[in-house]
Amino acid sequence: MKSLRIFCAATLSAIVFLAVYAQAADKEKIIYQFVRASGGRGPAGGLYQDQSGNLFGLTDSALFYELSPNGSGGWSYSALAASDCYFPPGPLVRDQAGNFYNASNNGGSVCEFSPNGSGGWSSSVIYTFSDGPSGLLIDAAGNLYGIEGNGVNGFGYVFELSPTSGGAWSLTDLYDFTGTDGNASSGVSAGLIMDASGNLYGVTWAGGSGTTCTLMCGVVFELTNNSGVWTETVLHNFNGTDGINPAAPLLMDNAGNLYGTTTTGGASGVGTVFEISAPSAEFRVIHSFTNQSGDGAYPSTALIIDAAGNLYGTTEIGGLRGDCSVGSIQGGCGTAFELSPVGNRWKESLLHDFGGIGDGTSPSAFVLGANGALYGVSPAGGSNVAPDAGMVFEIVP
Repeated sequence: MKSLRIFCAATLSAIVFLAVYAQAADKEKIIYQFVRASGGRGPAGGLYQDQSGNLFGLTDSALFYELSPNGSGGWSYSALAASDCYFPPGPLVRDQAGNFYNASNNGGSVCEFSPNGSGGWSSSVIYTFSDGPSGLLIDAAGNLYGIEGNGVNGFGYVFELSPTSGGAWSLTDLYDFTGTDGNASSGVSAGLIMDASGNLYGVTWAGGSGTTCTLMCGVVFELTNNSGVWTETVLHNFNGTDGINPAAPLLMDNAGNLYGTTTTGGASGVGTVFEISAPSAEFRVIHSFTNQSGDGAYPSTALIIDAAGNLYGTTEIGGLRGDCSVGSIQGGCGTAFELSPVGNRWKESLLHDFGGIGDGTSPSAFVLGANGALYGVSPAGGSNVAPDAGMVFEIVP
């Protein structure tokens, strides 16, 4: 797992949020614990859930797996296929034919997982980048989109991979960053999202005009397609006080508002949650983490939203228990949190405080089940027998 910790002193004078640190009764349930001898190790990148409630994922060791409800309140595990996609940077995506895709942060492979016609699955590498690409986005036509760290200017570029005849794939460079409009060459690239008009939205870890950071503080951007020519608009330049180093894909609600996280910066220097309102593109910080009283620190995964407009996410470290250490901050293996709108403010609630061995650490982004449950993975901190093997968990808000 690539480190997402870059420290930059920051102060924030005014934030519109209301924090609630009290944690209700524990709502986490471990639904599968990995062990090296059976089922790989290190589930990573998050999960994909289908309409039947089955969960699909990849491990750091490149194993494609499925967890299915067994009808008795438990889950059945299946190892589906080995692959070359080690250390996936995001969750699997699926096309309309039922094929899954993911990428590798170790070697740059893009993998396809396809039903083999005999009830099993086969994997193949459809493209290999020179650098590790971001997590993938897929459109209705089966085209894949992401960010890669090289490009014409050396600051990274946005790409499209399109299926062609004979099972081949064609790469198109859609846009090359220049540094002042974003820098994705740092080795940490967040995936993209797409609106109903086909416009792409994303963040870059560095670049922009925020000069308080060594490599600048990062940007939020939009790419608009006009007859095959993609034009970038920088929606926000981070400056440190409002966040530094965004590393997760954005979230767009039904009204077109964008939400995201920064891994550091903000009032206490340990990350923020932000909103960019539509159509005004007004930016505001809606929560600034403190790593105090169980609040958590270093959010580095994507947010999700429910029908009531509540946001859910995780922090990489922080919380009140465990023995995890990141930089100068001691204690806490990460948290799961909820942000609920209360008028013009946001209330934070702690859903779970991860405890390390037997309970998980550094949780992934969530997927939201039809039953309202949140599902995620922990790359380590699984069973006492294999504490570095990881687990899959459920949280009911």
